[in-house]
Amino acid sequence: MNATAIAVRRTTRSIVSHIAKADLLHLYRDGHPDYKRVADFVKLNKADLGRISGVAKSSVRFDAHIPEPVAERLREIANIANLVAEFFEGDAQKVGLWFEIANPLLGNVSPRDMIRIGRYKRLLSFVLEAREAEERQEALLIEGLQGEESEVTGVAWSDIRREALEQLKSCR
Repeated sequence: MNATAIAVRRTTRSIVSHIAKADLLHLYRDGHPDYKRVADFVKLNKADLGRISGVAKSSVRFDAHIPEPVAERLREIANIANLVAEFFEGDAQKVGLWFEIANPLLGNVSPRDMIRIGRYKRLLSFVLEAREAEERQEALLIEGLQGEESEVTGVAWSDIRREALEQLKSCR
């Protein structure tokens, strides 16, 4: 099997690949979303939240009586933010900039504006596709380094993986 086929096989989407591994941005408190913090982080106001969740602006609130459609959207947004945070190794400032700045891969629309126009599911797909592409690139790089391992004795697999990840980071 060639390196490309191996890389594709290794990066098939799992049933949990769409869920962030950790709350790197501290958008949850005691296992529950901090809805106000999520909205503030992405800089969405009550009018934005009402529009994307289909509820009146006057009904948008962040307490225990938050309307379920608003809560659902904010949980989805928190997940997207934490998925992006995994890429930026938890750097909240970089994640915040990622949401604010127009992205050429999104048609020069910012991720925040994608959310504002109700395209949060498309944004999630974009993030997942980008993560899969990075995993494929990493797998191909590791595969190439693994081929070199057979020529070098005493090199641990963990050293090869660490070297591959360092090479990927230097490309960013």
